Amino acid sequence: MDGLTICVPSSIVREAEDEREATRKLGTVARAAAVFSATRLVVFPDREGERRRGGGFVEAVLRYAATPPELRTDLWGRRDELAYVGVLPPLRVPSRTGSPPDGDESTTQGLVTEVGPDGRVRVNSPLGEHPISLLVPDGMSVEQGERVTIRVSSREPVRARITGKPEDGFQVVSADLPDVLAAGELAIATSRHGEALSVSRLAELAPTVHGADDVVVAFGAPGRGLPEILGVRPEDVTAAAGGPVEPDPGFDLWLNTIPNQGSEVVRTEEAMFASLASLTLTE
Repeated sequence: MDGLTICVPSSIVREAEDEREATRKLGTVARAAAVFSATRLVVFPDREGERRRGGGFVEAVLRYAATPPELRTDLWGRRDELAYVGVLPPLRVPSRTGSPPDGDESTTQGLVTEVGPDGRVRVNSPLGEHPISLLVPDGMSVEQGERVTIRVSSREPVRARITGKPEDGFQVVSADLPDVLAAGELAIATSRHGEALSVSRLAELAPTVHGADDVVVAFGAPGRGLPEILGVRPEDVTAAAGGPVEPDPGFDLWLNTIPNQGSEVVRTEEAMFASLASLTLTE
């Protein structure tokens, strides 16, 4: 498995009592992405399931959590959505944020705030109080909210260029789920209505999971699982015995990774650790 993409709905904090609790929950989601070496954490829209806090809040907190601590102030400043980020747990991801500006050139990171139509993007960075406009290199795709690596040749006046994306940690982006599934080599939906994951079944799946270049694993929201979000009948998921269902949202597998759950409801962040721990096991 070269790349792991984790997908969570914009309604993931729908049952949180307040923004502090919602932020704490998202911190655990970010921890799961870091622990299992995800390359991308995608927030897909579930507007029918959102309550007081929707995708904008979820994306902001997760992107902040994914930002190296030493760059957070420079890249984010003060925002209402980040009022309680002090409760976020540290991710402990070894980061290479850049090099000191004591040579001819130095490197840093920036946060893409706007993607323009002319191959340029606006980027928040430690180079100044306001976003700077930079050209995206040929062959590179950049989305709003992603971090990019910037090579700085001069700070006064600012002369800089984007050289790529950071190799450390994970990127947080917003995207429609079908688009994400279409780009992955293997797409897995987690649901209590899916095929029960057993030791023997996991042994069968392991070569497929680890042999795929890009694996997508999607999760539902509290009280609102993937079947409901996607308009799929739970009984159809069960009848499919783990395979594709109709209407087909694009998943190759539907798996119940906690077949003997002792609680009526498994929280999304709990399901993430249980599912990814199983699916990333090696021989």
